This record gives sequence, structure tokens and C-alpha cells, in this order.
Amino acid sequence: MSMLSGVRVLEIADGLTDFGGRMLAELGAEVAVVLAASPQEKARDLAWHHGKVRLLADDDAAIRELAGKVDIVLDGQRLGDRFNLADAVSPQAIYVRVAPFSAEGPYAGRPATDLTLFALSGLMHVTGEPQEPPLKFPGQQAYALTGIQAATVALMGLHARWKTGKGQAADLSALQSATLANYREAVMYEWTGRIGRRQGNMLVRGKSGVRQIWPCKDGYVTWSMIDNPSMMRAVVAVMTEQGETGEVASIDWDAILVADTAQETIEAWQAEFERFFARHTRAQLGQWSLERGWGLSVILDPDDVRRSEQLKARGLFVSVLDEETGARVEVPGPLFHSAVMDAPSRILAAPIPASRYVAERQR
Repeated sequence: MSMLSGVRVLEIADGLTDFGGRMLAELGAEVAVVLAASPQEKARDLAWHHGKVRLLADDDAAIRELAGKVDIVLDGQRLGDRFNLADAVSPQAIYVRVAPFSAEGPYAGRPATDLTLFALSGLMHVTGEPQEPPLKFPGQQAYALTGIQAATVALMGLHARWKTGKGQAADLSALQSATLANYREAVMYEWTGRIGRRQGNMLVRGKSGVRQIWPCKDGYVTWSMIDNPSMMRAVVAVMTEQGETGEVASIDWDAILVADTAQETIEAWQAEFERFFARHTRAQLGQWSLERGWGLSVILDPDDVRRSEQLKARGLFVSVLDEETGARVEVPGPLFHSAVMDAPSRILAAPIPASRYVAERQR
């Protein structure tokens, strides 16, 4: 039995709640979704809404009636409080209102997109090269980050109801959700007043910075010189075995701190690692890392992810039927694994009236 078997969810999907509803569905909840606007991106629509029961958005009364019968309501407010569900939700339900900004903040009531949320959160401020414009992550990461928090709030509400027997209500800010995902910048500013800057391909520690992304023979890997003597010795040992080392072979890694080493010296050492990585494939470097404890990771491109035998073995991807076109596509599926997996999901291209769904639930 899945974790949320028997839990019913009504989701008003506006971008902010979509991924949260997907997470609850993957945990076994029955999710009925009302799309507050026509899907703008087919790929996201398939990935985030497959397996949900789609309801028509033109039957306000039926949607409000359903809100009084479900266990969880994820009420997206990005496009406005269209259905006015606050007084319709059951007192025993978990009611999560998700808006772009907090109701008490200076931006209360303003519209937002994934781009504006990403910019306001500070995530763009620290993404990109120092002398270049800020960059946005691919996809709709601010929406996804908010959806994760929406699902988390809903699960916390279920736990509280289990302990107290009472329904729960919570307001969630998309801006705060994205801001608090900002690695350390928000916390650093709160405690020190320091504003972080874009560092590009540089991890700054102490008075020096080290590279993080390296080109190799057939792509890229991620690895950094850090104050971990055994790791550094392991990398240098393989370089020596391959006859591809120089000054770094003579360094006593137990006697130095990389973070306290002059940047000019760091650059000279990194030039040796750069030449070594460039001569070998991702697969070879990744294998050495696993065998010898380098802490290096291979960077996969989208095609690599789709072809990954490891991800296939873990059952990440599922086949989804797009009934509008009749085509089957592979999309990310189970985010979690439980004792019993549900049958493969499918997308419902033709939404059903909310009134019919309510009637069917009553039978």
C-alpha cells in the first residue's frame, strides 16, 4: 500500500502547485486537478500532471463542493483567487494556499512568473559568470521549488491532523520558497549582511578559489581541489600511474591548506589537473573516482539521462499516453518507491466536469 493511499487531493494548478500535486500523486494520493489556465508548455504539462484526474474549470459550484470533501486542497493563487475556496474547504482538511508573495509583504497581490520569482529570490544574482549578466536555470525551477514546499506543507498538515484530529490551514509564499533554496546566500545575508556575488566556475574558500567544472575528452566532470588530503593523494596517484603529473606529485597535502594557498599557486596546480582531465573520457574518470575515492562526478547531458542504465534500473522513467496525439512519451515518474507501485500513469486529455467527479465520488 502506498503512503498516501486513500488520501484525496484537490489541486488548483497555476504553476505554483503543479509539482506539489505530482509529488502527492507519486506518494499514492488521488489528485483531481483544475488547470487555472491553458498549459503553456506541453512537456511540463505531461510531466507534472500525468496520472491526475482533470476537472473542467468552468463549474465553480462543483469545485467548491469537492473542496469540502477532500483531505488536502492545494489552492494556487498566482492567477488570482478565482474559486474563493476559503469558506468551502472542510474544517478537517489540510488547506494550503500558495501565492507568489506573502499576504503581509510589500509585493502582496502582485502577479509573478517563474522568471520574476527566480530573479527576486536572488537565485539569478548568484548564477553566471562574474562579468556577465545573471542567468536563469533551465525549465521552471522557481515553480518546482514552490511545489516541493507545497507538498511538504501538506504532509506536515496531515501529520498534525493525525496527532490533533484537527484540520490545518497554511499560506505559502513562492518567493520565500525560492529564496530559501538559494544555497547559502539568504542565510548569509540574514546573519552577516553580506551580499553574495556571482563566482562562475569558481568555489571560493578562504583567500583563494578553485574550479568546479572541467572539460574532459568527451564532455565535462565536476571536481574541486579541497582540503581533503586522502582525496588529493588518490587523484595524484592515478595521474602518476598514467605518467601525467608534475609539481602536484611533490606536494605534502597533509601539510597545506588549499584555502590558504595563494591564487597564483592554485592556478598552476589546476593547470596540471586540467591537462589530465582533458586526456580522458567521463567514463574513465568516473570509474577512477569510484574506485579510488576522488569525489569526482560525471556531468550528464539530457540524452545521457534518458539512456542511463542506472536510472532505468531504478524505474525513474514511465511511459505516458498523450491522448491528444496518441503518442507515448517517457517522463520522470516515481519520485519515491514504496512497497507496492501503482500501475503506469496516463494523462487525461479530455477533462471531466467537476460535478460528475463529485457525483462519482459520492457513489
